Amino acid sequence: MVTKNAIIEAATIRIERGFILDCSIQVNYGGSVQGYGGFVLGGSAGSAAGDGHATSGNYAAEFLMRCMAAADVEDWAHMKGRAVRVQTEDGWGGSILAIGHIIRDDRWFNARETFAAWKAAKPESP
Repeated sequence: MVTKNAIIEAATIRIERGFILDCSIQVNYGGSVQGYGGFVLGGSAGSAAGDGHATSGNYAAEFLMRCMAAADVEDWAHMKGRAVRVQTEDGWGGSILAIGHIIRDDRWFNARETFAAWKAAKPESP
């Protein structure tokens, strides 16, 4: 794992394919740009994405709030231009694993780990 400093270049929230809530952050390392996000954070009722999230944790709120805490902002519109740290997989082109506050060690967010733990803790339906 590699830790890098970065500047948030863009932060988007959108509806993909008309029913999937998605959010992503683009970070610039000083010449190269990489994205973080792409998780299905929810969906409209009647869709597989929406129905699956109706009985699970609030993925959207968790992703948005934890990324905002890492960037030290209280408004999503203020994400652009904020300095953060990111942890990436080793090697060229390694995926972003987590985003963190530029100086506070207690503000790291690893969405994959968080969402996997939620899914594992969810009781199976009969």
